[in-house]
Amino acid sequence: MIHNVDGVHGAAAPKPVEPAGVVPPSASPAPPPGISDVVEISQVAKLAAMVQQIPDIRVDLVQRIKAEIAAGIYETPERLEIALDKLLNELLTEL
Repeated sequence: MIHNVDGVHGAAAPKPVEPAGVVPPSASPAPPPGISDVVEISQVAKLAAMVQQIPDIRVDLVQRIKAEIAAGIYETPERLEIALDKLLNELLTEL
């Protein structure tokens, strides 16, 4: 229950707004000290970029190698040596 009501008062006259300072329209606020933007690229994005760098499949080369494998003339001691060297180099660089 309300016991004391002051009544209705009239509205006061408007007061002018005082500007805090003049800011040029082209000025942008300076970032707080010690804060900077950081961009992080996810592993998925990195892998996607690597996949895009893979060259297109050379169908003619694939068909020729398949035919050589089927004929039993693809695997030569020289090619096996080259493949082993490349595999070892790749494994050693990952260590």
